[in-house]
Amino acid sequence: MSKEDTGKTGDISHMDEDDVLRIMKMRIVESYRWKLDIIKPISKELEISEDQLEEILIRRLDMASLEALHPRYESSKHYCIKEKLHSDLRLCWLCDVMNILSEEEAEEIKNKIASEILTKGKSYQKAMEDGRKDLLEYLMR
Repeated sequence: MSKEDTGKTGDISHMDEDDVLRIMKMRIVESYRWKLDIIKPISKELEISEDQLEEILIRRLDMASLEALHPRYESSKHYCIKEKLHSDLRLCWLCDVMNILSEEEAEEIKNKIASEILTKGKSYQKAMEDGRKDLLEYLMR
């Protein structure tokens, strides 16, 4: 069933349960906040169209998962940025391989940089540059 077939309003009494469920799911993924917060950035990251991502979500997630995805996505931003920082700053080498930084020290560094990105609006690239400088200063002490 295509988007055009399901419409935003109208009598759904003649539709079967699967069609009604699809309409309900589409209403979620087509909402403004979903488009802005989830659909646009993830489709861009995956290099697929927004329609393709919507279709993937509609097919693979049930209603409860769809309804819970937006808050989980929002709360995961901090975690995901920290994981990316861990990799980009090569903290796996500094902590896990060379043991020159403790896990606590690495967490402190990642939290500081992630906070600058998420709360102060600093670009990831600029935060990484500043973070590398801070990391080097920290290691030189």
